[in-house]
Amino acid sequence: MKTEFKQMKNFIKFAGIALLSISNLIAMAQKNYEVIARISPPDPDMSGIAVSSNNRVFLGFPRHADNHKEFALAELVNGKPVPFPNKEYVYPSSKPYSEWLVSPHGMYMDKNDVLWILDDGKRSGQKKIPEGAAKVVAIDTKSKNIVYSLVIGKPVLSDDAHYNDLRVDLTHGEKGTVYIANSGFGERYSLVVIDVATGKCREVLLNHSTTSPEPGFMGFLEGKPLVYDPKKQHFPIGGADGVALSPDSKTLYWTTITGRKLYSLPTALLSDANVSNQKIADAVKYEGEHPACDGLAEDENGNIYFGAYEQQSIIQRLPDGNYKLLAHDTENFVWPDGLAFKNGYVYVTLGQWNRLASFNDGKDLRKPPYLVVKIKVN
Repeated sequence: MKTEFKQMKNFIKFAGIALLSISNLIAMAQKNYEVIARISPPDPDMSGIAVSSNNRVFLGFPRHADNHKEFALAELVNGKPVPFPNKEYVYPSSKPYSEWLVSPHGMYMDKNDVLWILDDGKRSGQKKIPEGAAKVVAIDTKSKNIVYSLVIGKPVLSDDAHYNDLRVDLTHGEKGTVYIANSGFGERYSLVVIDVATGKCREVLLNHSTTSPEPGFMGFLEGKPLVYDPKKQHFPIGGADGVALSPDSKTLYWTTITGRKLYSLPTALLSDANVSNQKIADAVKYEGEHPACDGLAEDENGNIYFGAYEQQSIIQRLPDGNYKLLAHDTENFVWPDGLAFKNGYVYVTLGQWNRLASFNDGKDLRKPPYLVVKIKVN
């Protein structure tokens, strides 16, 4: 009896130490970030983010959930958004849709400090995506010149598409290849591939199990268990959403916003227009589970970063497949959205998208300011 009592005391002691260690870890994570911008109306809510080699920060302000009349793209200057590259290009216009940014989502900065912007072309209250509105735009951040404007046209273009995030592979194709995650506004989910030199688009893995929402998914958001229902949406849902590119550009990774599975494909296959959709489907690799997330980021060492919206945390996936908590804040980390890695920091936009009126019986529960933070990665 004495031995059992001693064992019980030791167990309680070690359990207490373990709980204390976990508490200390979480406490450290809650302090491990810096707010670099607080954005309030009339400035709109932000989504995408990209950072240049000299730490210039760029933000995208989509119009799919709020058809606002402000700028769609801005650079953070002294913590304030300044329209970029100019007002004419980022405010609503009567020009052809191909000549201005309609609703930018994913953003990516390449090694040459060219900013690639994915415009889904969608505006709240308007069912159709006009021809020319959905596109990929590349802007030289040094000169502010538009280098490319690659329109996503029919038959790839669909009003049910939601072109959500992108990566640019400069190692395949004459001038590079763009990979796009289509998370779907309706029930259309896929990956889209664009050859930069020709502008030719193709859609692959259309409504494939790896690009579609996981049936029966349940998300736990700000203390509420919410079940995936495409007919009655209570939180942001969809298919292929976050994408990441390996340091050697040989592998593309993606997640679904309504799911917990990480997938990958060799870019040699994905970038080759002669490879059949069936061969691409057969080559998809399951990389294990991940925290349910929106955007992804990656670094030069093969780490992938997740905005874990259920845990209100930023998580690092190591190359060996293990995970590490980087930052956590139940008060401020409300729907981590866009992520970018640069010079030892992960940058994150916190758009509070699960609090939109469309998910909450017509009540907008967002609480400005909307935060942009950066997190040191050791």
